[in-house]
Amino acid sequence: MRHLGLALSALTACLPLVCQETATDACTPRACRPLFSTSAGLAEPGVLELELGAQIIRNRDHSEDRYMPTQLNLGLCPWFDVRLGWSGPTLRKDSQGELHEGNGDPVVGGQALFLRQEQTGLDLGLAYWHKVPRASVARHIGTGRHDDTLLLTASCTKGRWAVDLNAGANWIGRPRDAGRVRQAATSLSVTCAVAPCWNLTLDTYALAATELNGRAVSSILALSRDLAPDLCVDLGVEAGLTAGAPRFSLNAGLVWRLGRLW
Repeated sequence: MRHLGLALSALTACLPLVCQETATDACTPRACRPLFSTSAGLAEPGVLELELGAQIIRNRDHSEDRYMPTQLNLGLCPWFDVRLGWSGPTLRKDSQGELHEGNGDPVVGGQALFLRQEQTGLDLGLAYWHKVPRASVARHIGTGRHDDTLLLTASCTKGRWAVDLNAGANWIGRPRDAGRVRQAATSLSVTCAVAPCWNLTLDTYALAATELNGRAVSSILALSRDLAPDLCVDLGVEAGLTAGAPRFSLNAGLVWRLGRLW
C-alpha cells in the first residue's frame, strides 16, 4: 500500500502529460465531491445541493470501517452557504473481527467567500464545521466528544486545470472530558479535465501527529463524470503513506444540484 500511495502522489507530475494528450480547449474542469480538500466555491444563493457517498476504509490494525457520508449545502447569499452533514450508517469491524453497527455523528457548518477569482484571480474563503457527538461510544462508532474544524480555502481555475488548497486545524475532544487536542491539517487537490465531462482529481492531505493519533499523509485519486448539468458521479481510491493514515480505501458518490428553493 505504501508503494501505491507513492505512485498516486507521483501522478501529480504526470497529470500535465495526460491532459495534454487527451483534453481539448473546450474542456472545463469540474471537481467531484470533496474527497478531502474543500473548494472555496459556494452553493448558489437559494440552491440546495446534495453530496452522497459510500466509503470502505481498511486500517493498518486490520480493522475496517464502512460509511455512507451525506451532506446538504444551501446557498444563503453570494458570499455564504450553510452545510449539514452526517457520516451516515456505520459498520465497523475491529481488529479482532467483531462487528459494530450504528449511526454516525452529524456535523453542522458553513463557508464564507471573501475574494472571487473574477476580480482577484483567486477564490479565497473560510470554512467551519462542528461535530455533534451522537454516535454510540459503547459500539465503538463515535468518540462522544465535540470536534471542530476551521480551514482557510483557496481555489483557482486556469484552462483545463483546477487547484484547491486548504490549511487549518482540527480541535479533537480527548476521552473523559479532558479538554481538546489541536491538530494541524493541510491538503492540496489538483483536477484536470481529461475529456469533455470527464475529470481526474488527485487529492493529497497531511494531518499532524497528536497524543491521540500518528501523523497521517495520504493521497486519493478519483475519476468523475458529469452525467447532466446538475449531476456528477465519481469513483476514487486512497492509499496512505504513513502509519497514521488509512492503509487503503475505496469511495464512490455523487453531487446532485437538487434545485432552487428561492
